[in-house]
Amino acid sequence: MKRKRADRPGWRRVKKMGYTEKRVESEAFTGYAVRLTLDEVTEPAFMTVDGRELRVGDNGYCYLQYFPDGEAYAVTRMLDERGHTVQWYIDICREHGRDERGFLYYDDLYLDIVVLPDGAVILLDQDELDEALAEGAISAEDHRFACETADDLLAKIAAGQRNVFDYPDVFA
Repeated sequence: MKRKRADRPGWRRVKKMGYTEKRVESEAFTGYAVRLTLDEVTEPAFMTVDGRELRVGDNGYCYLQYFPDGEAYAVTRMLDERGHTVQWYIDICREHGRDERGFLYYDDLYLDIVVLPDGAVILLDQDELDEALAEGAISAEDHRFACETADDLLAKIAAGQRNVFDYPDVFA
C-alpha cells in the first residue's frame, strides 16, 4: 500500500502549484475536496489510456480531487487549461483522511479506474495490485477488498451512476 498526500509533495515536473481544500457537505458530495492548479510545469505530462495519449498535466491545468466520506476511493478530475475535462482518475484506496500533521492523504491500493469524457471506462494496474500481493506489500484481504471495490464501482458506472465519480466543482 502506498500512502499519498493530496498536496502531492515532490512532484518533479511542477515548479509552481496552487492548493486549496475545503470540507463539503451537500446533497451531491460530502467529504473533502482539493483544488490543485498547475501554475508552472517544466514539461507536460502524458498518459496512454485505451490506446490514446492524453495530456494530463501542463501549465494551466487544474486537478479537482474528491475524498468522499465512507467510500474506499478518491477521485481526481483533471481539467485542461480551458477547463475541459481530460479524464476522471479513480484511485481505489483502503482509506483516506488526515495524517498526524493535518495533511489529507489516501492509502492507495494500486488499482485504478479511468473514465474518459466520451464514456470509455478503463481498469488500470491490476498487474501492480497482483504484484503487491505477491511481494507482500499488501495482504490477501487488501487485494480482495480492492478488487471488490473496483468491481462495485465499475458496475455502478456501467449502470449510468455518474454520481459515484462526477462530482460538481465545489470551487467554482
